[in-house]
Amino acid sequence: MFFNIVNLNAHKELSPDLYVQLTKEEVDFIKNTKINVATTVTWSPMNMYNNETKELEGITIDFWNLIKSKLSFNSKITIAENWNTVLNRIKNKEADITLGTSYDKEKLSYASFSIPYISFPIAFATLYDKRFIPNSSFLENLKVGVGENYSSHIILKKKYPKINFITVKNTKEALKLLSAGEVDVVVDILPVIAHLISINGYYNLKIAGTSEENIDLSFMVRKDYPELIQIINKQISLLNDEEKNKIINELLTVKFDKKYIDKNIIINISIILIALSILYYFRRKSKIIHNKELEYLSITDSLTGLNNRRKLDLVLNEEIKNKKFSIIILDIDKFKLINDEFGHLEGDDVLKKISNILKNNVNKNDVIGRWGGEEFLIICKNTTSIQVEVLALRLKNLIENNDFKIKKITASFGISEAKRDLNLKDILANADKALYKAKQNGRNQIVNYN
Repeated sequence: MFFNIVNLNAHKELSPDLYVQLTKEEVDFIKNTKINVATTVTWSPMNMYNNETKELEGITIDFWNLIKSKLSFNSKITIAENWNTVLNRIKNKEADITLGTSYDKEKLSYASFSIPYISFPIAFATLYDKRFIPNSSFLENLKVGVGENYSSHIILKKKYPKINFITVKNTKEALKLLSAGEVDVVVDILPVIAHLISINGYYNLKIAGTSEENIDLSFMVRKDYPELIQIINKQISLLNDEEKNKIINELLTVKFDKKYIDKNIIINISIILIALSILYYFRRKSKIIHNKELEYLSITDSLTGLNNRRKLDLVLNEEIKNKKFSIIILDIDKFKLINDEFGHLEGDDVLKKISNILKNNVNKNDVIGRWGGEEFLIICKNTTSIQVEVLALRLKNLIENNDFKIKKITASFGISEAKRDLNLKDILANADKALYKAKQNGRNQIVNYN
C-alpha cells in the first residue's frame, strides 16, 4: 500500500540557464507535468525514513532532490511497502519514476532507464567466522539471502544459475536470516550491507568480500514518458564530482547506537573502514561513470532515444571492413504535412512512436538509429538484401496498421546490400535511390536496389 508523504511543491520558474540545455518541448513537459515518484524506505542508506525528522533520506533520495532542484519539478513522493509494489506502480502508470535501480531489459516493455548516476559493487555478508569470498562463483550451491527482484538478485541469477537464492522482502530481512544461521550469505550493494550491519548491531556478521559485478544505479521511468528520461539524462551528465561526493560523504557517515560502542569497538572500526573504502571506490569510479554518461549522450538521439547519426557512422565504418551487411533507409511519408496540419509536438510524437515500433521489432543484431529528420537507418549485419526485405515488410505493415490517433501514417523503404566492389558512399547512395523509387511508386512501398 502507498501513502503520500510529500505534498506537491509550489512550481518555481525554471532557471534561464536550463533553456540552453532543454528543448522547448522538454521545458513545457516540466511546467505542465506533475511527477509521481515511488520508492521504498527499506534500502538504507539508499532510501530510508527518518522517524525523528519525519523525512525521507538516502543516497537515491538526495540525487533526486539535487536533480529536482535544478529542474524545479512539480513532484510528489509515495512510499511502497516493498520493491515489487514499486514495479507494479510503474507498470500500471500509477507512478512515473523510481529512484534507484539498474538496467534490466525485461522491464523495457513498461519502463525506460536513465544513464547511471552512481555505481557500487555487490558485497557478500557472512557470519563472522566464515572465510573470505573472492568472487560470485563461490556462492554457487550456497543458500543466499537477497531482496526479491533487487538488482543484485537479477544480475547474479542470470550469471550464476546454480546459486540457491532465498528471496525475501528486503536486505534487512535477509540479514536477520543470516544472523540466525538460516542462510549462508546475504548479497546487496556494498553501502547497503555495511550500513545495515552497523545500525542493527550485527556483531556476529561481517563483509566477506565483494563481487566483480557492479550495480550501476539509474532512475527508472514509465515507458510513455520519454521526455522525462531525456531531461534527467541531460542533468545527470551535468553533475560534477563535488556534488556527487557531497552526497556520498554525508550519507555514508556511520552512526553507531551508544549501546554497541563499548563492547563492539573492533566491529565498529571495521565498518568505518568499509565506509571509507566505499568513498574511495566511488571517487575512483565516478570519473569513469561520468565519461560513460557523456559517451551515451554523444551517440544518442535526444528525441527518440535511438542511436544518432554519429553512432550509425561509427558502425557503418566498422562493418564496411567485412562488407557482410545490408541497410534499410525508411522515410515517413508526407511528414511535413503532419507537422503543418497537427503541429510539431504531434510530429515529434509520431517520430517517437515509430522509433518504438522499430526498436521492438528489428532483429537482435540489427543496429537502428535516426538518420536525420524523419529518416531512420537500420544496419542488418550478416544479412543479404533479400533477407532484409522480410524485415522491411514487417515494419511497413506495423507502421501502416498502428493507431497514431491523428491519422494513418505510412513509410517508404529503400534497401541496399554491401557488395565487394562498392564503397560505403555507394551503398548508402543505392539505398537512397531505392527509397526515392519507393516514393515515386506511390509511397508506402519497399524497393530493393540490388
